[in-house]
Formats: sequence, C-alpha cells, structure tokens
Amino acid sequence: MPIPLPKLDDRTYRDLVEEAIALIPSLYPEWTDRSPTDPGIALIELLAWLTEMQLYRIDRISDREREAFLRLLNGSAWTLPGNGSLSPEDRKAAIEQATRQTISELRERYRAVTCNDFESLVAQNWNETNAAQALGTVKRAKCIPLQDLTRNDAIAKRERAPGHISVVVVPDEPDRPQPQPSDELLTGLWEYLDDRRLLAMRHHVVAPEYVELNVKATLFLRSNADVEAVQNSAQTKLQAFFHPLKGGRDPTGWPFGRGAYFSEVYELLDLVPGVDYIRNVELSLVSPNVDREQLDRNNNLTGFSLYPYEFFSIATLDLDIANP
Repeated sequence: MPIPLPKLDDRTYRDLVEEAIALIPSLYPEWTDRSPTDPGIALIELLAWLTEMQLYRIDRISDREREAFLRLLNGSAWTLPGNGSLSPEDRKAAIEQATRQTISELRERYRAVTCNDFESLVAQNWNETNAAQALGTVKRAKCIPLQDLTRNDAIAKRERAPGHISVVVVPDEPDRPQPQPSDELLTGLWEYLDDRRLLAMRHHVVAPEYVELNVKATLFLRSNADVEAVQNSAQTKLQAFFHPLKGGRDPTGWPFGRGAYFSEVYELLDLVPGVDYIRNVELSLVSPNVDREQLDRNNNLTGFSLYPYEFFSIATLDLDIANP
C-alpha cells in the first residue's frame, strides 16, 4: 500500500506572519513595536512572502522536473522507457513506476563502510549477481577490521593493521567437511567490494582456516541399544556439530572463532538415542598449541580456543562402545 504524499503547500502568507509574530514575546520580550513600519516586522513579512512562494512551487513539480531528478539519480544515460511513443497518461504511469524502482534501488545496500555492510554485501547481495552464478555463492561471511589476513606469518596475521579490513567467506557447500572458496570466487568478491569500499580502505577476501581436532570418548549404552546405530548416530552428530554451515546449537553453523569444550561433547553424546552415559571424553589438537588451551582455576584442560577467522574440523573420531 503506497504511503500518501503530504500536502506541503498548507501555510498561507497570513499564517506565516501571525505565527512568527506570536513567537516574538517568548524569544525576544524587548521587541514591543510590531507595527508594519518596524524593520523587523517588514523582514518577517518579506520572509513569509518568499516562504509561501516556495511552498507553492514545491507542491507543483512537473513530470519534466521529475524526469530530471530521475536522471540525476540514475545517471546521465538514463531514459524513460518508451519515452518517444507514450501518451500523456502512459508517460505519467511510466514516471511513477520509474520513481518507485529508483527509490527501491536507493534503499539497497551498496557502499561498504561498516563490518555489517561488508558481511551483508558478501553473504546476501553478491549471491544475486550474475558473477555469483558463475563463481559460486556465499553462505556466511565474517568481517575482521584492522587485520590483514593475507599475511603469510601467523603472528603477523593477527597484528593490528590500520586501514585494512579482512572478510572471511564460507561458500554454500554444506556437504563438504571443510568448505573452502575457490581462488576465482575470492577474486570475484574482491573486485565486487573494490567498487564499494571507502577510498582509503584496503580490503582482503580470504578463506577460513581449519584447526584439526581429535575426539575420543567412551559410550556406555542401554541394554536394548543397537550398537551400530548408536555409533553411526554419534559420529554423524559430532561431525555436524563443528561444521561451519550445519554446526552449533542452532544449528546454523559453528560460530566464527568459537572455542570447543569437553562439556559440550559430553552433552551432545549424552543426547544420542541409546546412550546411557559418557566417560573419558578427550579433545586434542593435531598440531598442539598451548596458546589455544583453555584451563579452569585448577589448571585442568577444559577446551581449546580459536581465532575469529578459524573453525574446527574433526581429524580423528574414536568412539569406544562399552556395556554398563
């Protein structure tokens, strides 16, 4: 339903003068001479006359002027569809349609300024382009400001980089255990953002990094449980739990940079049908790194942390089945 346009020419010369004079006592009490011969009153009347004239003109914008505004917004090459062969009624309808379309396009996100802009452009707007159909679509994106993730050195990658911004992208490939964008997709996204970034900003589009995790646990089953079905279900749930597109508690994908904890594995496996209880859950990294270890107050290992551009990937999954 269209929003009714307001009537702008709703004040007369007399209304404007009377309103201005009524404000004088509250704004300048010392001004007591309000006769037409007073210079201030003469100025008020002059401004009221000019204002009334402008209000009259505002409500009377011709179709020709509206076309000029549309050309200003759409570029000098824009022309009204069917311009030369339209009747006056069809011309007015075409201008209305062009106005609605132009306003709709103006409301769409184009310029990349904030992290939210970058993420929305990559994960939403990009997918509607012709280039996305050829190079691939993006399911998730994470913007990391003040970092250049194209650096080769792991430590330098995490250092503060003023003027730089990195966008980590996950392609829409839910069946792959480690979804990775192709080089062509990364290049296409970089060029797509290059037209939309701020002039002084240096942007980078990169793939996520995966930290390989070993998972081990002992499952004690109920007496009537199907061993093979329980084991398959537990493996499937664990593989999906850490997946960047299917994992997490939602499950809409494991959050960027979120750590993993022993307690979550206990909880997940305990919900598998046929499991009575869980013991001996062990998590370990394929490439050990003490900086990633999460310890409790007694220095017991409780899990592992990630950097904002990383996900977990299960390298080995060892589930022992035991009877209670």
